[in-house]
Amino acid sequence: MQKREKYEYLFGEYLNHPKIKETKNYSHHGINRYDHSYRVGLHTYNITKVLHLNYESATKAAILHDFFLDEVDSKNAYKKLKDHPNVAVENSKKYFNINEMEEDIIKKHMFPITFSPPKYIEGWIVDIVDDYISIYERVTSLSKRLQFNVNFIILITFICKLF
Repeated sequence: MQKREKYEYLFGEYLNHPKIKETKNYSHHGINRYDHSYRVGLHTYNITKVLHLNYESATKAAILHDFFLDEVDSKNAYKKLKDHPNVAVENSKKYFNINEMEEDIIKKHMFPITFSPPKYIEGWIVDIVDDYISIYERVTSLSKRLQFNVNFIILITFICKLF
């Protein structure tokens, strides 16, 4: 069984939950929130497994780290950034059983914005993986938009020269 298949098998309860799947309807770093959380979970799983850490709790928390729908005021970007970990914890507790480590990881995955550093090494890994994946998604999304715009300008220029 390949790593991705094993990840999906082990954490399918979370990945396939109807409320988690609802996050596919919300934009996040140029993609949807589900795909973002899936990626953070997959990379966290791979890293923590290799390091012989608590990959179960780390991966579960990584999947749930952005488990919020529209509960956070989107008009104020900083407030949304700062408050969404607490909403994600509330939702995680509402739909799943989470332990102390998982709660800490979810609450502190936005360090230093949340001011409190992660208590566990697994939390630091989720924080760093989330940052890395977020940057990758933003750059990829902007690159696609930029490429579309460049292609559009070239096409318009070409059409204008024809007439």
